Amino acid sequence: MASNATPGDASSKNTSGCPDSCGGISIHYPFGIGSGCFRDGFEITCDHSTNTPFLAGTTRPVPMNLLSITTAEARVMLPVAWACFNTSDKVYAYSDGDVHFNSDEVYRISNGHNQLVVIGCNTLGYTRSQRDQGSDYTYADYTGCMCYCNDSRSAIDGACAGVGCCHVDIPPGLTDNRMSFEEYTHKTRLGYSPCDYAFLVDRDNYTFHTADLKMDLDTTMPVWLDWAIRDNVTCDEAKASQSYACVSTNSMCRDSSNGPGYVCNCSKGYQGNPYVAGGCTGTIGGLFIIVIVIFFVLLGKEKRKMKEFFRKNGGPIIEKVNKIKLFKKEELEPILKKSNRIGQGGFGEIYMGYLSDEIRPVAVKKAKFDVKLVDQFANEVIIQSRVLHKNIVNLIGCCLEVDVPILVYEYVSNGSLDNILHDSNRVSLDLDLRLKIAAQSARGLAYMHSEITTPILHGDVKPANILLDENFVPKISDFGTSRMITIEDHYTSTIIGNWGYMDPEYAQTGLYTRGPSKKELKTNHIQIAHINHRVSIHYYMHMNNKNAMHQCNCTNTYADYTGSIYSSTVSLPSMVHTRWRYSGCRDSVG
Repeated sequence: MASNATPGDASSKNTSGCPDSCGGISIHYPFGIGSGCFRDGFEITCDHSTNTPFLAGTTRPVPMNLLSITTAEARVMLPVAWACFNTSDKVYAYSDGDVHFNSDEVYRISNGHNQLVVIGCNTLGYTRSQRDQGSDYTYADYTGCMCYCNDSRSAIDGACAGVGCCHVDIPPGLTDNRMSFEEYTHKTRLGYSPCDYAFLVDRDNYTFHTADLKMDLDTTMPVWLDWAIRDNVTCDEAKASQSYACVSTNSMCRDSSNGPGYVCNCSKGYQGNPYVAGGCTGTIGGLFIIVIVIFFVLLGKEKRKMKEFFRKNGGPIIEKVNKIKLFKKEELEPILKKSNRIGQGGFGEIYMGYLSDEIRPVAVKKAKFDVKLVDQFANEVIIQSRVLHKNIVNLIGCCLEVDVPILVYEYVSNGSLDNILHDSNRVSLDLDLRLKIAAQSARGLAYMHSEITTPILHGDVKPANILLDENFVPKISDFGTSRMITIEDHYTSTIIGNWGYMDPEYAQTGLYTRGPSKKELKTNHIQIAHINHRVSIHYYMHMNNKNAMHQCNCTNTYADYTGSIYSSTVSLPSMVHTRWRYSGCRDSVG
């Protein structure tokens, strides 16, 4: 199909009414479909019955499956050439795969992407290109290779080095393609190699298989073509011509790397089509708009995520508590650094740091992420919001806008009683100080049990959950297992707390769990038994009932006190009497 448009007319023409695609392939000027829509030599036809684009003006149909204005490349499908033999060693069927792309010679077969492949046994195949009437040879370019097979087992899948298959690079500048074969004997090989084959192919899209020795004769292969504006040999010549194709402002000319001619590109910082007026547009403004859009999309997504975290972390319940400050995520991020980590609580990691408007440090607890612990997290917040006592750690606030919920407490500088009693660098506590810690801890529990409207049972009182400030004033912490009960309740329905500190009958009383803690405070013996979780409890009860505490309580106190501690501590349970009536067994523990 011929075009009536001149190069100059086409480059300045408004092509907005021209088809811009076929079969999912974008068609942009200088290419085009239909009269007046393309530059000479760049016509594309579209078979609407199959929705397939074809190069126009070729000697045989050449379907196209990729076209790029930016890289000046097109990928097409070319036929395989073949020659088949009979038992008389004669060629009885033949196709040379001849194709010439167009008379304008816009296209060149890409030597950078493609290679020549020959398949067969006892054959020489080669491609011929560009007829040359002025030399002893008919064509200007000949490229080929030879392959051979001893038997049907000689060829190997994936190997193309001369046995059943060979390949060779092609030179630049090829405008057409025609294959030929040298006839060698085949009659002893017809069972596994009845035909010879030769074809150009994208080297990244072909791997030899022995089944290809009997290839379908209608097979086509992907081949890359380089295209360029061939009206002038170089950019310098083209710029002086009225047919110069780089018509857009902010465009530049580049000499073709495969054959004469040139291609156009948008200047650095611009993108689009340099072959049409105003086709190259700035990328900075467009990029800025894209960045802004992405920013607001991500911002909206982040806000939705924060709302979901707030809901999941018990926000609708906790926000009703007036005494709790709700922190923003960014307020706490500086504290949540690995270098600020100071320990781990009942259900989370502990960090120490400073809020932006505070001069006193705070302790920040980052809970372990577990959906099952959400109720426990909300429980701790609600409970501690109702507690205000010098022997109970003060909850300042929380952050619910994060995946892992966060609590903010007052910082208690001396750490836990457990560390002081058992660490290698433990502090020596004299008898008076130990009794003071025990008594003040009991006051905190008494406050929780009987001095607030709804009593609270801690359920996990142990040295690890008793913190000491700089003056060794104890403060009860970690309310993750606490339960609020009514005055009529004597126990809860679930088992909470830690072995060694737990009521053997699972009645969740802070009074009972304080008993083993007090014993540990007096003896430095950890209350977790490795063989039987109830050994230490029963042993302690046995010793207490026999009035024999002096036999074990004066060991390892790191002080000069050697008398019986039992007589000094026997009255401590009276400090934590509650409004419930406990069994005699529980009242005797202590």
